Amino acid sequence: MRACPLGCAEPGAAIGELATTMAITLSRPRYTLARCGCGQLLYLSPPPSPSDLHAMYVEHNQFGDEYTDPKRAASIVGYMTDALERIAVTRGWPRERALAILEVGAGLAWMCRAAKARNPACITVAQDVSPEAATRCAWADRYVQGSADDPRLDANGPYDVISLTHVIEHVVEPVATLRRCLALLRAGGVLFVTAPYRPRGWRDDAPDLRRFEAYSYNHVPAHIQYFAEGSMRRLVAAAGGRLAHWSHAHDGGQAFEAWITAAQDAGMDRMPRDGRLHRIVRRARRVIGSIFPGA
Repeated sequence: MRACPLGCAEPGAAIGELATTMAITLSRPRYTLARCGCGQLLYLSPPPSPSDLHAMYVEHNQFGDEYTDPKRAASIVGYMTDALERIAVTRGWPRERALAILEVGAGLAWMCRAAKARNPACITVAQDVSPEAATRCAWADRYVQGSADDPRLDANGPYDVISLTHVIEHVVEPVATLRRCLALLRAGGVLFVTAPYRPRGWRDDAPDLRRFEAYSYNHVPAHIQYFAEGSMRRLVAAAGGRLAHWSHAHDGGQAFEAWITAAQDAGMDRMPRDGRLHRIVRRARRVIGSIFPGA
């Protein structure tokens, strides 16, 4: 059993074995799904090898028809537009402000696309190790094919919003990844993170492996870890940031959304939950409606 990827000293407990779900040849047919004792983190043991990571993300394509279908694309961009507007309104950023946006593990760069629709003057940078989408995203001013440590990301920073949408579950070293992103963040900026949470009906205190095997986000070994609020707080603290907002209501409760700021940023302890939240949501919906009629 490998150690907790968050650096916890407590040993993980095996839940059961999961079969590889990838339609390519990898080095292992099965992985152990474990639960760490430090705080609600589910993770695979062992992690995928460097050669398997290269095979999954560099040698093979990931974005099929389910991502390019017009209705699916409109739904994803609509969600990103809503998220960016909620962040902007909460932060007090007017639409005329040209935000600097970075997408880490960008794929088809949905947040960059939403930013350009919100204000064409936004500066949009996308990064991914895969070459698959590097020439397909005209809405990204710059698409960096390389690692998150690539110095070209520094040259375009710092950034107001750094988006990791369904990325953190893929990385072997999540603390290092988040620490790197925080270093690229402008003062007052926000890391926007979404990722798989848990299958419907799952209980950490009474895990049912059959539920996990049927989970739409059960991608073995691509999805290496699954965060809950406790483990996300531990990750953010280890990386030197602060968790400003957490919700696992996304995708019917199967995925989460988190906002992360610099540790010294006390301006947004949490997304507002009173009447101001309703005003923020109403304003965001008006903006989305103006960009995507009928959304």
